[in-house]
Order: sequence, then structure tokens, then C-alpha cells
Amino acid sequence: MNHVRSNVLINPDRFFSELSEREVNLTIPALVVLIWAITDAIYVVIVGALLIRNFPDEAISSGIVIAVLVIQAIVMSVVFGFIWAVLFYTISIHFKGNGSFKRCFEFTGYGFIPVIVAPIIALAVTMVVLHTVELPVESPELMLEALVLQLMQNSLMKTIPVITCLLGLWSVYIWMYGIKHARKISTRNALITVGVPVGIAFVCYVNYIYSIIII
Repeated sequence: MNHVRSNVLINPDRFFSELSEREVNLTIPALVVLIWAITDAIYVVIVGALLIRNFPDEAISSGIVIAVLVIQAIVMSVVFGFIWAVLFYTISIHFKGNGSFKRCFEFTGYGFIPVIVAPIIALAVTMVVLHTVELPVESPELMLEALVLQLMQNSLMKTIPVITCLLGLWSVYIWMYGIKHARKISTRNALITVGVPVGIAFVCYVNYIYSIIII
């Protein structure tokens, strides 16, 4: 397992070239996506628990919201893995890609390894920031408003989207070579196949984060 991970993170071109000679195996990619989903869910649970301590009167409703968000995090992680594979497979058809969707789905799964770290970093940063937040005690409404405002304006919190994007670029690097070998196309065409949809996703993500910070 360690040997596989080190190769795919550092030299994905060689890793996928060697893996292409073996039978399709979805076990490891599925575990990668599952671990990503679990780290997302853990982030939601821990941050949610910290927030509930500040709003005990809203504990029941907050608990329900957290449960929904956990389920959503797990489901969406799996769905995203499938969606990216479909997009890469579909776009690569334009470049006369030749390779099964199952192989494309397998190699796409490996690309999520870098982003597993994102929720862990976000959790560490959020916990540090939450301990520095000062909340007014007049009313729960004012406390919630102050909490959201301080989180959004905190300079340390603003590093989370930056780190997420950098990890995303690492995923792009892995996906590029994964699609190259899964669909048997050139590196240039693989970069276009991966870069176009991920680039659009990046723009939407940055625009969303920027709008939240401005508000």
C-alpha cells in the first residue's frame, strides 16, 4: 500500500503505466474515496460539536443538521468521484480515447488521495480559530452572527481555500496521467480533458468563497 501511494503521488505517469498492465481493480480507489468521505464527515462532526457547546439551546436542531451534513458529505464524495470519471471519459472521447469506463473510474479514484488531507487541515485551522472567537452573550442570534462574521474575516480561515486549491492542483497532476493511460491519449489531450472541467470547478469554487468573504 505504501509503495503504491508513493508512486502515484510522486510519479503518476510511471505508476499508471505499470498499473495499466494489470487487471482493473476498484478496491484501492474505492477506499481512497471512502477515506476522503470519512475525513469530510469527521470535520463536520467535530466542528459541529464545538459549535453546539456555544449554542446549547439549539443542541437538538443542530444535532439533526450535523447528521444531515454528515450523510451529505459521504454521499457527495462518492457522487463526485463518479461524476469526475464520467466527465473525463466523455471529454476524452473527443480525442478518440480508447479504454474502458471501468479503467477510467479506477484511475480517477487515485486522484482523490491529495484532497484527503484538506478536511484534516481545515479542522485544525477551524479549531484554532474557534478558540480565539469572542462571542456576545446578549442573545443567541447575535452570537451566531458574530461567530460567522469572525470566521469569515479571520485571516487564518482564508488559508483553507488556498490550501484546498493547491491540493486540488495535485489531484489534477495525478488525474492527467491517469486519464492519459486509462484512455490511451497524449499528455496534452489528457491535460485538456482534466483541466477544462476542473478549471471550471475551481473558478466556481473561488467565486463562491470570495462572495462569502465579501458578504
